[in-house]
This record gives sequence, C-alpha cells and structure tokens, in this order.
Amino acid sequence: MLISDTMDAVIRVLLNSDRLTLKDIARETETTKAACSKIINKLYSTGYISKRPIKVLNKIRLLKAWAYSKSIKELKSVEFIAAERAQYNSKKIATIADANQLEYAFTLFTAAEIVMPITSAVETHAYILKTDIKKWISLLKKNNIYQSQKGNIIFYPVKKNYFFGSKKIRSLKIISVPQLYTDLFSVGGRGEELAEEILKNLIYGEKNV
Repeated sequence: MLISDTMDAVIRVLLNSDRLTLKDIARETETTKAACSKIINKLYSTGYISKRPIKVLNKIRLLKAWAYSKSIKELKSVEFIAAERAQYNSKKIATIADANQLEYAFTLFTAAEIVMPITSAVETHAYILKTDIKKWISLLKKNNIYQSQKGNIIFYPVKKNYFFGSKKIRSLKIISVPQLYTDLFSVGGRGEELAEEILKNLIYGEKNV
C-alpha cells in the first residue's frame, strides 16, 4: 500500500463530504487531531485541498490518486460457499445483518449491480467489521452457508471508518461510491470499465472534472 491507514481514512472522509473541521475528521477516522493535521497539511501542500475551510478542490483528481494508491486485493478476506445465486445471497446477507444489527456494505460487482444494473454479479463481495467475524461465521452456518477456502461469498473484515458514506438502496447497503470506484478500479478488466461508468454517471459532476 502506497499510503498509510490514516491517510486512507482521511481521504475516504474527504471524498464523501463537502466541508469538515479537523475535529470532525478525527472523529470519523477514529484517530487524533494531530495525526489528521499532518495528513491535511500533506494534501494541502500537493494542491488537493484547501485548509480554510477544509475542502477538496477537485474530487475526481483526488479520487483517481487514491485509486492508484490502494487495492482491495491487499485486504485479507474470509470466504464462504453457498448454493444460491449471488443476488439471493446478497438479500440473505442483508436480512441477517439487519436482524442482528451487524455492519456490512456490498462492494465490487455486487454493489455495481445495485447502483447501475448493467452487469450481473456471480459472486457476493461485502465489507464487514473485523470484530464481527465470529458472529458472521455462526449466523451464516445456521443458514447453510459455510466457511470455505474458495467460496462465492467473499467478506473483507475492516475497521469502522471504511463504512463512512455507505448507504442503502432498495434495502441493500453498499459502500460509498468513491470506495466502490476505487475497489472496481483495483481489480482491472471489467471492474475498471465499470469504475469509469460510475465516475461518468454517479460521481460528483462536471464541475469537478
């Protein structure tokens, strides 16, 4: 990874917000104001943001730099095997999460299909909280979904700050659109093509190009 975890968290918050104070950013990234201040100064010195107020000057420019600096492939994953199709598995995961108050957010082709149905997912990809892994294993097992070395349900256990900007669409929660763009871009191929479609149709607007 070319950027630190703290910078990653700060950029995620900035790309999903308009104006924030240093205190706001520290709270949302679960880090200190001092650590956030260093990151803000770095981003300011490279022309990505203004400082008074703290605001991204060109979100697409920062988004693309972020996408080149990180990859979902770097994250550890936990996989499960299920007999049903990806679309059914997504609904089941959402139902389990809502019933048990568990954090989750779909990403990659699963989320792309939800926000822009020009593709069809064959696997189910989602972020979950690291602290919830054991709960998920137990709950999925009760629903005849079992942990596997190679499965068709792939969970990425992460910290809470990853979920900043996530939202529900038709009862299914997806990761923030900037995070989705970055994840799709990082897998290349069809993922990169979908990332550009999302950039064109869903992110920000012409004034930020």
